[in-house]
Amino acid sequence: MRKLFFCALLLVVSLVKAQTAEQSKVNQSLTKVFDALAALDLKGITDYTTKDFTVLESGVVWNLDTLSRKIDNLKGTSYARTNHLDFVKTEIQGNTAWAVYHNSADIVINGEEIHARWLESAVLIKESGIWKIKLLHSTVLKRKQ
Repeated sequence: MRKLFFCALLLVVSLVKAQTAEQSKVNQSLTKVFDALAALDLKGITDYTTKDFTVLESGVVWNLDTLSRKIDNLKGTSYARTNHLDFVKTEIQGNTAWAVYHNSADIVINGEEIHARWLESAVLIKESGIWKIKLLHSTVLKRKQ
């Protein structure tokens, strides 16, 4: 009886560790997208987003074409961005994951400093072993005074 209990406990611990490792992969995909955005690297973004990637940004619907135009507009400027992602919750069910996180960025465009903050959620799909963002919903938070 005692052996059975320890085997069951070991199985539960193994599943929790596997879930935690997979949750980390989900969070890494999100981080890599924002790192690519900071580098104005559309290819890096598309590596971790689905072909039908959708962003809901302050009441406006964006897709990869929208994001590409925004990146193109920043090229040729003096641009720097540092991201800070603070994950609140990451859940996985099969090949679908969703995450809730606080996103903040220190951005400098042509010498103008911007400190932006968002509360975001994302839905990711596992494609060919890689967690890819399908939907990202972004709510702008008030700037700290």
